[in-house]
Amino acid sequence: MAIIVIVDSREYRTAEEVVKNLRRLGATVVERQLEVGDYVVSERVAIERKRAHDFLSSIADGRLFEQAKKLVEHYEKPIMIVEGSIWSALKHRNIHEHAVLGAMITLILKFNIRILFSRDPETTAFIIYDIAKNEQEKEKKSIKTVTTRKTATIKELQIQFLASLPGIGPRRAEALLKEFGTPLEALNNLKLWSRVGIPESTIALVRKVLTSKYGEEASEAHVDISSLIKSSEASKNDKKEQEKTSKIGIFKFLEES
Repeated sequence: MAIIVIVDSREYRTAEEVVKNLRRLGATVVERQLEVGDYVVSERVAIERKRAHDFLSSIADGRLFEQAKKLVEHYEKPIMIVEGSIWSALKHRNIHEHAVLGAMITLILKFNIRILFSRDPETTAFIIYDIAKNEQEKEKKSIKTVTTRKTATIKELQIQFLASLPGIGPRRAEALLKEFGTPLEALNNLKLWSRVGIPESTIALVRKVLTSKYGEEASEAHVDISSLIKSSEASKNDKKEQEKTSKIGIFKFLEES
């Protein structure tokens, strides 16, 4: 099975060593303009890569937590890779080490972002490849489970229908059905979806999907990949429900592109 890694266009240009090593490991690297993250390896996992000095700069100018917020909104399991030695870089910056430790603790406890440390671009590539391999092997099993299922209840089909919308997933789909009763009523009351905790950015994207004419964006220079391969927002407790849900998969998208 080919391991696919989607790389943001800007990252693709500035991380040549990472990309080269990903290909050396056997990954199929696909360049796309991503709204969130530097690397996307599955519907639920996006990776933000920061070199040590950039990590410190993002703490100083406040970018770090803005990026963290977007990662969490779009993906169930966001990961941040810090490349190089923070403590060596800190010697040349006017930032107290307590601020750095506090920022990392905030990322872990408040945003639930996993932080991994890498020695160099080669190590970073290995980490990304290994995460992609684990995620995509798991996704392949999940797809097999869905395709062998022969029947579904009305409830399951209703959840499946709403969950297929970008950024919704089975948990939010069920919350919408409990609030509005039917999928049709939920769609008719799109502007009220914030009642069940759905962010305005997600509501705006769903509205765009539902109201845009077919093919009208075909001439645009890039595709909003991150919107199409967002996490299904399913927790471990929703694993069985997630297996019932038909998602817009990363491989299906690439085949149709």
